[in-house]
Amino acid sequence: MWLILVFRICLLTGFLAAAWKWADWRNWEKYYPTILFVMLVNMSVGYLGYHHSFWIFNPDVLVNTETVVELLNTYVSLPATTLLFLSRLPSQGGQQQWKHTFLWVFIYGAIEGIDHYFIGGISYGHGWSYGCSLLFDCAMFIIIRVHYTRPLLGWTMTLTAVTGVVIAFKIFLAEMK
Repeated sequence: MWLILVFRICLLTGFLAAAWKWADWRNWEKYYPTILFVMLVNMSVGYLGYHHSFWIFNPDVLVNTETVVELLNTYVSLPATTLLFLSRLPSQGGQQQWKHTFLWVFIYGAIEGIDHYFIGGISYGHGWSYGCSLLFDCAMFIIIRVHYTRPLLGWTMTLTAVTGVVIAFKIFLAEMK
């Protein structure tokens, strides 16, 4: 359980340090709407999936509830990630933006793979898997990129993706909190 705690502290510290060093803080206001979008979507998905957790955050020596981990993700990791991702997104479209997007998918996939397979800090429920998470990461970073330039399309893509997940994983409204 100590290993899980150390890993989580390293992640939070790493995201904050990377954002501090490499994010475009002078223009943070440009990214703020998309940062709020990511936070709101994460909180909403957590609420909708309250009884159907896909990611199960295993306890460590300090934190024994998933809620604390989810709040740290929502208020620290995801805003730092979004700020870093968008502020370092190449201005020219096409191949460079796709490379940047899939670099972040790789980073998130590697972190989750290490956490799941080696650290034991995360496990999966309700039919979710590491492969599902990789697809989720692809969708997440593409939608973040789209929302930044075309917010309504970003929302439409998000609602479509969430509806697809709700149907595919049989999350029924009657079972929601």
